[in-house]
Amino acid sequence: MLQVQESSDRSCHSEIGGPKRLAGPTGRAPLRADRVRSFLKNHTFLGSLSNAALDTLLRRGHTKKYSAGDVICRRQDRGDTLVLIIEGLIKITNSNADGKEIVLNFLGRGDTYGEMAVFDGHTRTADVIAVENAEVFTVHGRDLLPLLSANPQTLLEIVQVLCEKLRAASATIEDNTLDMRRRVARGLLRLAQQHGQIIEDGIRVNLTLSQSELAAYLGLSRENVNRQLGQLKEANVIRKEGAQIVVTDELALSEIAESVHYQI
Repeated sequence: MLQVQESSDRSCHSEIGGPKRLAGPTGRAPLRADRVRSFLKNHTFLGSLSNAALDTLLRRGHTKKYSAGDVICRRQDRGDTLVLIIEGLIKITNSNADGKEIVLNFLGRGDTYGEMAVFDGHTRTADVIAVENAEVFTVHGRDLLPLLSANPQTLLEIVQVLCEKLRAASATIEDNTLDMRRRVARGLLRLAQQHGQIIEDGIRVNLTLSQSELAAYLGLSRENVNRQLGQLKEANVIRKEGAQIVVTDELALSEIAESVHYQI
């Protein structure tokens, strides 16, 4: 059955291969397995697997919980597991030459990390840190690869996930060459596309981020991000709801993102 551990180790693969937790008389372990099975079936690319294949993954994979701020993986850790996010928010980060954090991506419910590790087994290329309390499901590449080989549709879907991430990474690199206004606009549009929820008067970006985390994602200082957000708010392009951002005029934000003439 699934092994559930509270976060004490700080490595993606440290919980793999530990002792199995046996179901007690209340049957809680099977219920937990059913919950994770339903999640994998309905919210991840693994949904195209057969029931038998999913059951195989459940027997070989593990769930684990992390608190906000916990390190899930470190750069250069052994990269032999795929991580699927059941609940919570994580960030993928690196540091520049000055030791400043650079946020490469934010991942939430249903997102995955470590697809490349499934295929090449090389070390991790970034740190993975829980932004808020999170629960993840991990599975070894050696257990997943045979199932992918036997299920071409699922294999195609994981390739599509990788393609989307490569496009997003290319867009981020391109954005770093732009002026601040366009960079912020494009970053907000990207977050709205990846994590947005359509509401009555716009798109709510379902991320509860500090301005420091948003600044690290946009590659700007906290002060510059604060100033740009203020200008977008005054222009009625966005509004703030606590720590969340609502895009109230997507067309105007898109025009700013693609504009040639700008003011810094």
